[in-house]
Amino acid sequence: MDTTFLLLFSGVAIISAFLLSQGINIIKSPLIVGYILAGAILGPAILNLIHIQQIEHLDIINVLTLSFIGFGVGGELRFSELKKLGKSIVVIVLFEATAAFVVVAGVTALVLHSLPMGIIYGALAAATAPAGTTDVINQYRAKGNLTTTLFAVMGLDDIYALVIYSISIPLAIILLGGSAADVSISKALGGAGLEVALAVGAGLVVGYIFSIGARLIHDRTSILLFSLGLILLNCGIAEKFELSPILLNMAAGIVLVNRNAVNARKVFSALGNWTPPIYLFFFLLIGTRLDFSLIYNYSLLIVVYILSRSLGKWGGAFTGSLLSKAPAMTRKYLGFTLLSQAGVAIGLSLSAAKSLEKLNFFHEADQVIGVMAATTFIIMLFGPIITKIALVKAGEIKE
Repeated sequence: MDTTFLLLFSGVAIISAFLLSQGINIIKSPLIVGYILAGAILGPAILNLIHIQQIEHLDIINVLTLSFIGFGVGGELRFSELKKLGKSIVVIVLFEATAAFVVVAGVTALVLHSLPMGIIYGALAAATAPAGTTDVINQYRAKGNLTTTLFAVMGLDDIYALVIYSISIPLAIILLGGSAADVSISKALGGAGLEVALAVGAGLVVGYIFSIGARLIHDRTSILLFSLGLILLNCGIAEKFELSPILLNMAAGIVLVNRNAVNARKVFSALGNWTPPIYLFFFLLIGTRLDFSLIYNYSLLIVVYILSRSLGKWGGAFTGSLLSKAPAMTRKYLGFTLLSQAGVAIGLSLSAAKSLEKLNFFHEADQVIGVMAATTFIIMLFGPIITKIALVKAGEIKE
């Protein structure tokens, strides 16, 4: 990408996103809605100031943002707090992700008259994006049992979603006519298990280094440089070995906050003023992927996917909370905070599309990418607003 264009576009993007977010903030809507709308206006769908190929060249922003988000989520997972929540976290995660998978798979299979395609969409629906949710929590400084539960659920959700995906995609490929010898569920599960183990293992090591540095370094600028260096190192490790940047950095954050909460606070305080531009670009790039033709062509499937996924997430979270005897506010509102869908779902959809293309299902591959891009844009417009309302209703955001 041309450097001059990148600089000019970045300047216009930041100013536009800032102005729109301030306008959005007047009506008490989360700032990220303004960022997404700015991306939609600047992107191919409206002003066309940036093309889809140029957008793809900026994918490094996705990795960097997911790394910061994973690190932030890990920093909220204190063992002392998790012990209070007990088994409810595991039960809730199992129910909300499984319910989203089952409901979306069943409904989309009926709409498409294809069980394997239903299974693929169900697998993609299981993951919850922490990006929009954590941004809302940070913006409004939400605090309470629901918020603590939400951080823990988001931390485990991606792991379980990866397991669901690893089982579902080989099964769908076999049902579509692929060779069972070439696509093994056990092999895929083994690969997913290895990926999780490597990501967590690398994160634990980096987290230990983090804790040592945070204990020895006291100057704010030095802490910032040290922290940025380690997070960028994590990004490189994740890219090199095709690991989840969220899991890797989440493990690092968990080690840091549980070894010494005071040192962890130094790190997160130093990073606090550096992350907003990264988050802004992440959500802005989601907005640039708006494509009116895709929304028109797959309108029924998009509506069905969003409604069935929302039902599955809410119903599963409610059932899991009820069975694990979670507090009333958590039972009532947790499901509404789990609707966001972003980087993880897009990444998995690209992987699923590659598997479909190998079987010459090019139309289905394009459909998967198109539907996931469109639903991500729509969900991220309304998901943060619904999350904010739920946290306000639960009394964890003071208006």
